[in-house]
Amino acid sequence: MENNLAVMQSEMVDLLKSVSQVKIPDELQPYVGAALDEFKNEMAAELGMPDYGQIDRGELPSRLNGHVGGNMTSKMVKFAEAVLAWNYKNKLMLERGQE
Repeated sequence: MENNLAVMQSEMVDLLKSVSQVKIPDELQPYVGAALDEFKNEMAAELGMPDYGQIDRGELPSRLNGHVGGNMTSKMVKFAEAVLAWNYKNKLMLERGQE
């Protein structure tokens, strides 16, 4: 278990380092566009626009499109905060385990 935690932490540190350098790892690159489209459609559905992926968004008021983008940004920030907190918590756990 301890070995698995060290491997997980090592992989997470590598991922965070590459992301902090504004670089998506090459093996994840092919999934970014589709993941963002799916995320965008989920946000729109939460705002009452379940067919957002099929409609002409140019016909929508900019306020509606802005709500979708704003909700995406808010959730991505919360996700990033959770990842940072998780990483920091695990770092503290590893440091305390080594004492």
